[in-house]
Amino acid sequence: MAHCEICGKDTDLNRYRIEGCEMNVCANCSKFGERILGQSSATSSFQKKALQKQLQQEKGNESEQFIGKSAGDKIKNAREEKGLTQEQLAKAIAEKASVIQRIESGHMSPAISTAEKLEKFLGISIVEVLENPRFSAPRDEVSMESEETETKKQASDDDEGFTIADLLKKK
Repeated sequence: MAHCEICGKDTDLNRYRIEGCEMNVCANCSKFGERILGQSSATSSFQKKALQKQLQQEKGNESEQFIGKSAGDKIKNAREEKGLTQEQLAKAIAEKASVIQRIESGHMSPAISTAEKLEKFLGISIVEVLENPRFSAPRDEVSMESEETETKKQASDDDEGFTIADLLKKK
């Protein structure tokens, strides 16, 4: 099942044109447009991943994935432990041998999808997760209070009072 692009309901979808946009929508939301005939409502895995990534970004993704600094060394060590050449590893995960060579030498960082294939095949962990990427380490209350006081002081100094710009400066 997939999620309706209008209401988010997890149900069977059909392809409809709504206000000029082609969308996968549920039966309830289909009343807002007209059906596009001859196209399957099934979404390719590529489209699903793209939609999931977009939804995560819109929701303010709580975590962000990145490749650790020692990934190349970990990959090389795991490959050698399994007795594989770079060419054999590349073939096993459907990548080019030159990509494996560049990753192992540290000249290239693998894409998350490639890193996940390497992790699964080699039984290692190279993708790391950064929790709450939008926020840095928590600030102490004193600095927060001083910012609020400064913002209020700026607002009171102006004849216009507290403005949206003052609020934006605060953030």
